[in-house]
Amino acid sequence: MGMFKNLNRSLKVRFVVFLVLILTLAISASSYLHLQLQYNQLIDISREKLRDIAGAVERSIKTSMEEGKSQNVKQIIEDVGTLPDIHKIRIFSKRGVILISSIDGEKGTMIEEHDLKLFHTRKFSTVYDAKNLQQPVFSIIKPIVNQPRCFRCHGPNLHQINGVLEVEVSMQKVHDRLKTVRNFMITSTVITLVVLILAILFLVAHLVNRPIQRLITTMRKAQQGDLTVRVEQEATLEFGELGWNFNSMISRLEKALADLQHLHEQQMERVDRFATIGELAAGIAHEIKNPIAGIGGAIQILMEDFPLHDHRREIFEEILKQIDRIDRDVKDLLSYARTAKPTLSEEDINHVIQQAIFLIRDRAAQQNVEVITELDESLPEIEIDEKQIQQVLVNLGLNGIQAMPDGGTLKFSSAMISRNDGNRFVEIQVSDTGRGIPSQTMAKIFTPFFTTRHTGTGLGLPISQKIIHQHQGKIEVQSSPEEGTRFTIRLPLSKTVKQE
Repeated sequence: MGMFKNLNRSLKVRFVVFLVLILTLAISASSYLHLQLQYNQLIDISREKLRDIAGAVERSIKTSMEEGKSQNVKQIIEDVGTLPDIHKIRIFSKRGVILISSIDGEKGTMIEEHDLKLFHTRKFSTVYDAKNLQQPVFSIIKPIVNQPRCFRCHGPNLHQINGVLEVEVSMQKVHDRLKTVRNFMITSTVITLVVLILAILFLVAHLVNRPIQRLITTMRKAQQGDLTVRVEQEATLEFGELGWNFNSMISRLEKALADLQHLHEQQMERVDRFATIGELAAGIAHEIKNPIAGIGGAIQILMEDFPLHDHRREIFEEILKQIDRIDRDVKDLLSYARTAKPTLSEEDINHVIQQAIFLIRDRAAQQNVEVITELDESLPEIEIDEKQIQQVLVNLGLNGIQAMPDGGTLKFSSAMISRNDGNRFVEIQVSDTGRGIPSQTMAKIFTPFFTTRHTGTGLGLPISQKIIHQHQGKIEVQSSPEEGTRFTIRLPLSKTVKQE
């Protein structure tokens, strides 16, 4: 069954079958038309022959009757009846009684009802196919009309019918000849089709199948990873161009693979370096954290020894600010290196959004940024780590505020999203009307340590992405220059925390 299915799907088999069907129909139609033409020609010849014989017999009978040799009529009928292809010849009266016949024993009997009917319908001088006979024949009925030269024996009635002449000619030879021609044409058609099929198969195998098989073999080798293979150039224009295009494609693919491997090696080297640097940085950050805290505490104690209006306090306050900045950077680094697994609980996402807005509202007001919300109050509670999601929203909100130094609008929205597969998500959007993200840096914003600002570690968005992924969610960004940026977070309603 599988073999027949493969054959049915084969382009070569379909092409050959379709071509054979077209040739069979064309040759069969041509043979049929030719045979029909020959049949019609032979029938016309036979009808003319029958009319000539009937006319000759009629003239002979009339001549004999004029010469007063009526006894010769029977002899004429019998002699003509012995001619080749003559089936029978006879004369019968208007009532259908056979007067003279070339067949012994018919005299005095009634003719067939079919012939009598033809006579009464006055279809004279017409050739008929006598279908009621065992063998195919043509018959013609000619009335012998009383004429002046016949008045001596048959009276002076000018339109009187003295008798009816019927001549039947056998068409067996014609049919035998047509049968021979038909058999010959069928045989020649079959032989022609076989020769054409073999020729088509040879041409298809030599000009089409062989190049296609070579191309398929080469493509399979390329599919298995061998990009050094090439297709031999074919003599035919179409397959030659196809082979050239395939070889060109494989060459470009080979070059692209080589470039990809080289890039992969470079990326792996960078990953190894980043991994080493990350471990080293995490260790250093851990070691720096406690001394920084101690230095900050010592500075605060020293500040207590100075009066409130002493200008030296300003120096110590600036030192504390820088210590806070170092402390935040160290915390970001440790947070990215050792992101904790989320602790899930049923939470109201709208409440989490409001808490994040509360934490950034003062910063937004300082930069004349209006914070608006568009929250779906019908959202159900979802399983999230409240602190981590709040951290993500605060980070996205601060990024939006920093993108609007001259003021603008920061919008938080939430909604329910249903997909065709039945899964449902809570969608959170954080959008700003800032200057947008340049297209050349869009692909790098989630890359660790990448930043376009002079301050910051470039870990805010990578940490946010990592947290969302741990919640089995997805974070996307859309940005248009001078129009703003929109971050979209999708969190599933139910999830199983990834173990990392």
